[in-house]
Amino acid sequence: MRRGSWMAGFLSLALSAAAAGQESSDAIIKQARALSDAEKYEESNKVLLDLQKRDPRADTYWRIAENYYNIAERMPKEKKDDKLALYAKTEEWARQGMAKDPSLAENTFWTAVGISQQAVVKGIAKSLSLAEDIEKMYKKTLGLKSVYSSDEDSTISNAHFALCVFYRKVPDYRLMEWIFGARGDLDKSVTECAAAVKMFPTNHEYTKELGMSYICRGNRRDRPEDVGEGKKWLKKVGDIPPLDQLDRIDQRDSRMVLDDPSLACGYSRIQQEEVSQSAIKK
Repeated sequence: MRRGSWMAGFLSLALSAAAAGQESSDAIIKQARALSDAEKYEESNKVLLDLQKRDPRADTYWRIAENYYNIAERMPKEKKDDKLALYAKTEEWARQGMAKDPSLAENTFWTAVGISQQAVVKGIAKSLSLAEDIEKMYKKTLGLKSVYSSDEDSTISNAHFALCVFYRKVPDYRLMEWIFGARGDLDKSVTECAAAVKMFPTNHEYTKELGMSYICRGNRRDRPEDVGEGKKWLKKVGDIPPLDQLDRIDQRDSRMVLDDPSLACGYSRIQQEEVSQSAIKK
């Protein structure tokens, strides 16, 4: 066989093998997604972690991070240490993904989620120095290429939603911006949640958080019309058929805040917390 023919044949075989390997990796990723869609997050991660060892180039990092987040979110509030460890893994794996592909929105988004959820568990008052970086990462996500979208959400809608929660939970005092470079903003909170809800009107979490933002703004500014609007959105959460455990938690929490609207500003699934101006100076 001529050398040129041999080389051509070798390259053809190599390309075929690479294509087969890529097809196999894609199929495994689809299998992992099916498991996570069925709320089998640990099983999904077993599949993804095995694939990551065999094919480090595969798009697994943010998917592994997302699974760790979902495991943590379904744990009882009392298991703070376990939740904290899982949110740390969320950040760890997403950061590895950022190192591999900084242009992918999912890697930046899940890194920010991991950081922000650790901050909520530890206490926002103790984590205010992280606010500027978290805000920048969520905003950056909106301008990057995204590969994830489903019938219920997308990475871009999730970034709008995350900014909504950020602007509600972070203190809106001017002192906050002077010291830490970022501050809360209830108008931005409502706007960001409204953008997410517009993209996916039947998403329980987006709808719930839009209600929280309206009620919080109404409480802070003595605007009963905002409180009334927020209650409409919280009531709507109960009208949307739940698809998973988190949807049912969101329905429960919506009823809780409808019963006591004063909880809206400090609400989160992890713990209730509002940060005073005096806490910023400490």
